[in-house]
Amino acid sequence: MERYYFHIRTTTGLDVDEIGVDCRSLDDAKQQAVGFARVVWELLAHDKLAGCEAFEIADETGSIVTIIPLMAARVLH
Repeated sequence: MERYYFHIRTTTGLDVDEIGVDCRSLDDAKQQAVGFARVVWELLAHDKLAGCEAFEIADETGSIVTIIPLMAARVLH
């Protein structure tokens, strides 16, 4: 298992995930991010998480390995 961090990019900056989640692979981390994004869409519908634009997934070294735009969840919703 590898630890990935799901930072949230907003219109005002970056909210850094300091805890992370253990995932089997980068593909697993991407799937998790899309799932998280679906929850964010629900919160946005109720104005509880305005300004969220994307999840930036970082690996254990802190390098951003992929970006999942919030729109990805809307398309798959």
